[in-house]
Amino acid sequence: MGSDIELRELVGLAEMRSMRPLIQQSNPELDEATFEARLALMLEAGGYRCVAAYRDGAMVGVSGFWTGVALWCGRYVEPDNVVVDQAQRSAGIGARLMAWIEAEAERLGCEIVKLETYAARTRTRAFYRREGYEEPGVVMIKVLPAGQKTAAALRAKASS
Repeated sequence: MGSDIELRELVGLAEMRSMRPLIQQSNPELDEATFEARLALMLEAGGYRCVAAYRDGAMVGVSGFWTGVALWCGRYVEPDNVVVDQAQRSAGIGARLMAWIEAEAERLGCEIVKLETYAARTRTRAFYRREGYEEPGVVMIKVLPAGQKTAAALRAKASS
């Protein structure tokens, strides 16, 4: 499965813009202006990269990922918005994306790959468990006044 998939890194803002249709499948509330503004800020902050999966020239999967260092774990890679086209799921594309990210993490000398997913998304969590991920903790957030629109979208996703 997934052997006809080509993986390649998206480099720069222009190439990363091409992931928007897939990102919208997972984030339908994310309008174009917000997507563009956030992506530009993420690139400006540094440490953000993307890898995409293609089948017959069409993007069928994508994942952003962050590289960083934290006191509790050392060097890490953190996948961000791993999305496989709804019509292409269960074909090994997500596993191929994660294997690429994990290989890149090892190449960079990272100690762990860490990720966040919504607790209610049981299929997603089962996928990550099959890929060898554990759930040692919990992520907590506090929504600040500027984040009310984002909080509404998060609450909707958390219950879906």
